[in-house]
Amino acid sequence: MARSGRAALPLLLIAILLLGGGCWRQGTGRAMNIVAPDFFGLGEELAVQLTTGLRQPLGDNGRLIMSTVVDIDDLYKTTRFGRTLTEAMATRLFRHGFGVIEVRRASELLMKSQGGELILSRDAKLLASKHNAVALVTGTYALTPDTVIVNVRFIDAGGQDVLSVAGLEIQRSRAINALLASGAEGGGGDGGGGDRPFELSGYER
Repeated sequence: MARSGRAALPLLLIAILLLGGGCWRQGTGRAMNIVAPDFFGLGEELAVQLTTGLRQPLGDNGRLIMSTVVDIDDLYKTTRFGRTLTEAMATRLFRHGFGVIEVRRASELLMKSQGGELILSRDAKLLASKHNAVALVTGTYALTPDTVIVNVRFIDAGGQDVLSVAGLEIQRSRAINALLASGAEGGGGDGGGGDRPFELSGYER
C-alpha cells in the first residue's frame, strides 16, 4: 500500500501543476482584456468597469442618456454590432440601478472638436437638462484584423468632464464579422449599407 501511495504521488503533483497552469492562463487572458463574443457578458463587463471607475458618485438613481456605439472614424456610421452592444450595455446598466432614459444616435449628441476630441453637442446638453440626466454614455469601436477595440465613457451631462471610462478588445469571430457587415448606418465601409434606410433599434428614437 505504501509503495502504491508513493507511485500515485507524482501523478497527483502533475495534476495540481496542470490545474495551476490553467488558472494562470485564464488570469493572463483576463489581464489582456481580450474576450469572446457574448453580448450580455460584454455589456456587463463594460458596465462594471464604468461603475467601479467613477470619479464621483452619480446618485442612487442616476439617469443616463446613451448614444449608439459608433465607428471611431465616423460618428455617422454604426453597424448592427454597435447597436447590439449599446442595447446590451443599456440592459446591464439598468440592472446596476441606473435609469436609462433613451438611446440616441451618436451624431445627434456628439461632435468633434478642432483637436479631434469627441465633445457633447448643444442638443445633448439640452436633452440631458430636459430629462434630468446626470451623464451621457458614449462609445466607439475600431477594427483590427483580429479584434474589435471598444471604448466607452460616462460624460458629465452638465459639461465635458469624463467621469469614467471602460474598454475591451473583443476577439473577432464569424458572428462578430456578420454584425459588423450588417445593418450599417452611413455610406460605404464594412457595413455596405448603401442607400437602404437605416432601421432604428428598439431602444432608439
